[in-house]
Amino acid sequence: MNEELPFFYNRILDVTAFGSILTKPFCFYILVMKTPKYMRTVSYFIINELGWNFLGNLLYTLGHPHPMMPAACFRIDGLASNFLETEFQRFLYFTALVITVINCCLGFILTFIYRYVSLAFPDATNRIPKSWGFLSCAVLQLIISFLVAILFYSVWLLTSEYQGELPQDMRYLLCYQEGPKLAIVVYFFYATFGVFGFSVTLLGGLCVRELWVKKSTMSKATLLLQKEILKNLLLITGSALLFASLPFVVVVFSIYNSKMPCARIIFSSAVLFPLNFGTIYALLILTLFKSYRKAVVGVGRLVLQAFKRVCAVFKPS
Repeated sequence: MNEELPFFYNRILDVTAFGSILTKPFCFYILVMKTPKYMRTVSYFIINELGWNFLGNLLYTLGHPHPMMPAACFRIDGLASNFLETEFQRFLYFTALVITVINCCLGFILTFIYRYVSLAFPDATNRIPKSWGFLSCAVLQLIISFLVAILFYSVWLLTSEYQGELPQDMRYLLCYQEGPKLAIVVYFFYATFGVFGFSVTLLGGLCVRELWVKKSTMSKATLLLQKEILKNLLLITGSALLFASLPFVVVVFSIYNSKMPCARIIFSSAVLFPLNFGTIYALLILTLFKSYRKAVVGVGRLVLQAFKRVCAVFKPS
């Protein structure tokens, strides 16, 4: 692979980071400060999804993991590489990055589990303290994170023990074992993305069914609000399947088949889709939900008014 490509690839990642920095903090502000009461609980799940996505974007942008195919290794490039002096530190960094991906997928599933349970069993949902529900979600994500760390530790390999051909520049490298252990990790990822797609499709369908069954017991205003929330969640999750989950399948495939021609280019190209999904996700949140659209317009007006006042102050007499 042309050695100039990493330079241009890093610049693309910088542009991606710029878009993420512009949109996601603003989206967090709108979600925290401008969410109406009827969407408050749902907003916590959206914040969870967006938070994992933002953390993953940040880690990838600061670390820039470059595949060194055909070698079964990554080079941790970028600003973070200056602080990751040992291979174990680089392993922890890379594992943390993977954990954000898995927990982001899990976050979408948890959102739809909550939507279905709140529609199908409203009385039971009201009796259970919300803090218990949030604690259960946090514990589940903590357990999954621990299992992912153990799984990745099983395939991590010191560069001194790597039997294949390594790049001449061995700085900042992180290598992994090829063979049966790597196959287990790959199938774990395939299963994760498969379960993600199946779960949100199934739960989304069940939510639609519950709304249809119980539409006669809901007021017109409540039914419209529930339809808006569910429709928007389905659209956002559909975009996650298209722009994040499917490209990640290609990414994992290219890692497993590192000896394949152009595997490195395939990886670098495919990973750009999920890296940019977070920005798309934030924009969808701010535009699809009516309450958030109004909040964005309100913030825009305030900014415009402040800009006009500043211009008036500095306007020459």
